[in-house]
Amino acid sequence: MNAFEKLAQMRRDLEEIRRELTQPNPSEQITEADRAILHDRVSRAIKALSPHG
Repeated sequence: MNAFEKLAQMRRDLEEIRRELTQPNPSEQITEADRAILHDRVSRAIKALSPHG
């Protein structure tokens, strides 16, 4: 796997994490404020890994 493929895989993984953050799980011990912060940070990471980011 070359560097570009690794970056693409990381981006897909982050997109999956972001999707999970939009669907609250009652068993998680995380506040909505923390969830919003995590969502923002994951979104920034995805943007940084994007070709036009």
